[in-house]
Amino acid sequence: MNFKDFYIKKMEQVNIALTQFINEEIAACKDNPFLEYYVQETNNFLFSGGKRIRPILMLLSYEACLNTDFNESIYPASLSIELLHNASLIHDDIMDFAETRRGKKAFHVVFRDYSKQNYPQKNVHPEDYGLAMGILGGDFVYNLAYKALNRIDFKPDIMIKAASEFNKGFMEVVKGVIYETDMQGRFEVTEKQYFEMINGKTAALFEKATKMGAIYAEAEETQLKALSSYARNMGIAFQIVDDIIGTFGDEIKTGKPVDSDIKEGKKTILLIKTIENANEKEKNKLKQVVGKRNATREEIEEIKDIMKETGALDYAKAKAEELFSTCKLFIEKAEPAFEKKYKEYLIEIAKMGVNRSK
Repeated sequence: MNFKDFYIKKMEQVNIALTQFINEEIAACKDNPFLEYYVQETNNFLFSGGKRIRPILMLLSYEACLNTDFNESIYPASLSIELLHNASLIHDDIMDFAETRRGKKAFHVVFRDYSKQNYPQKNVHPEDYGLAMGILGGDFVYNLAYKALNRIDFKPDIMIKAASEFNKGFMEVVKGVIYETDMQGRFEVTEKQYFEMINGKTAALFEKATKMGAIYAEAEETQLKALSSYARNMGIAFQIVDDIIGTFGDEIKTGKPVDSDIKEGKKTILLIKTIENANEKEKNKLKQVVGKRNATREEIEEIKDIMKETGALDYAKAKAEELFSTCKLFIEKAEPAFEKKYKEYLIEIAKMGVNRSK
């Protein structure tokens, strides 16, 4: 089976497992119309798009390390990481003042508009209602992640070890976003600080998904270490590409505006290197526009031009490729060695994350 067919098959299996899981939640709310509607909207968000790359990484590392009979419980286990990721997206959209996600209304926006349509009285403010329901939505999906994690059937010691990695990943993501939020208030941020931030915000879930799959397969320690390093480098490369797409991507493909990172003053690798390499005139322009939420299209284009002229865009692309090359090297360090096809799959899924346009 080639990688494309493998990926499509695993994505279908993850979606089937997720559909069954969420349908149970919807059915449990049948006596409460609003809760039923709320869970259905959660389901709509979960199926609004996404590549399922994190759960597929868990499934892939599980199969690559497998030394026991295949356990179907790996599918609900993989949902835990996907649900954790989506819960963070719901909260991210609130923090980023985002109106859309994957070309559709952001979760909190759905409920802001619901409030406008259903509660016209003045004591319910649509913006507040939407934010409250969005915060609760993220919390709800976080809870579903733990529920999925506890619906598996592996040896107790293996389940505890995997759950510990899940909890560590959750904490790393939260710390990463805390750090990122603080960084938005500073004009100059170092590349080292940026990597520390995305190592938690993004790379942690790539690493935990991959490592948990290996743990469920009762992998050897050298395999665990190799996969952990592979996934960390892959996750960092993925975020750098995300930074590039977030500013230079196609809005139609991404489903999100490509000016939000600049308007919010997000310290992406692009902005960090631009500030580092900019002359005084360019720095003054950056100070005027970056973080300006009502910046015009012309101002945004000026900043993008500076990013190109200072070499920041080329630097970011080269750094992502460098990290991709590094992550490939770790695949060869696993003992016992992975079968050839799994090595190829691991490399291809990393390549897919780096060579993307949305």
